[in-house]
Amino acid sequence: MNNEPANKQPSSLTEDDVLTWIEAKVDQLHAETRVLVDDYWRRLKSEQKNHAASEKARIGVRVRRREASLSFSIEWFRMAMIRENGRIKPIARYLKKGPGYRYPLGRLLQGEPEWEADLVEELETEFADIRKQMYLLGKIRDAVQSYRKATQSGFNSPITEVFD
Repeated sequence: MNNEPANKQPSSLTEDDVLTWIEAKVDQLHAETRVLVDDYWRRLKSEQKNHAASEKARIGVRVRRREASLSFSIEWFRMAMIRENGRIKPIARYLKKGPGYRYPLGRLLQGEPEWEADLVEELETEFADIRKQMYLLGKIRDAVQSYRKATQSGFNSPITEVFD
C-alpha cells in the first residue's frame, strides 16, 4: 500500500544539493561557535577584573577550522607563562577531550576558580551539542559521498566503511 499522494512529483534533490546544505550548516555552526568563543574571552577578561590575582583564569578555548574536510574542532587549553632568557613567554597546553562529545571537566577544572569553572561548564555544554551536530553532519556527508561513488561504479564496491 502506497501512502504517498498520487500527484507527488519525484524529488529533484541531488547529491550536490545535500552536500551544499551540509556545507552551509557547517558554516552556520562555525559562525555560532566563533560567537561563543569570542563571548568566552570577553566574559573571562571582564570577570578577571573583579577577582584577585590568585583567582586568575588559566583555561582558554579556540575553534580550529579544517577546510579540507569541511569541519572544525573546538579545543580547550591551559594557559601558563614560562621564563626564557629573562623574558616571559606565554604557552598553551591543549587538553585531551577523550571519547564522546564532551571534555571531562571534573579533572580539567580542579583547582580553578569557581567563577571560571562555571563559565567553562556553561560553554562546554553548548560546545558538546555543536560537536555532536558536526559528527552527524559528517556521517551524512560520508554516506552521500559513498552513495555517489556506488552509483557511479554500479554498486559493485562495498559501502560498509560508512556504517561502521
